[in-house]
Amino acid sequence: MAATLVVCAAGLGFAQTQTQAPASGKKKASSPAAPAAPAWPANAAQSIYLARSTMMALQQAVETGNFTVLRDMGSPGFRAQNTAADLAIRFQALRQSGADLTAVAVVAPQLSTPPFLDPQKQLHLVGLFPTQPLEIDFDLSFENVDNRWRVSAIGVTAAPAPKAPDAGDKGKAAK
Repeated sequence: MAATLVVCAAGLGFAQTQTQAPASGKKKASSPAAPAAPAWPANAAQSIYLARSTMMALQQAVETGNFTVLRDMGSPGFRAQNTAADLAIRFQALRQSGADLTAVAVVAPQLSTPPFLDPQKQLHLVGLFPTQPLEIDFDLSFENVDNRWRVSAIGVTAAPAPKAPDAGDKGKAAK
């Protein structure tokens, strides 16, 4: 049985923020010397770090039942839409399944698409951690806040990993 870990907002399958345009007739407040957005979404090392650190924060939250740090790692919109209690409820199935995500600390994620920015300038990382016995699939989004990538959406699924061929089968001849 697969354990599905999804943080939902309005049934979309993610904990996320919504980008809203300023109301017509209202000017957007300008901030002095706002940091520039990175020229490239994220390089390979940054992508691995973002995926690992987010998943480790999720692991620690699931293990302890304290989702405050995971929430506080989020963008302002993520924090506004998700209390720590909301996140605890959304990840309750993961806690109850007993899934252990600690292997993500040492196993490199495999990205299914290169990191990309959507039209709202959200960085997306989609891929999996090829761990055993569960494979951890993820769809993570990040918002640039003061030149730091902050979680804006989390989608995670843990399912039984494909079985690797048995080493003993390789040496056997077909009869």
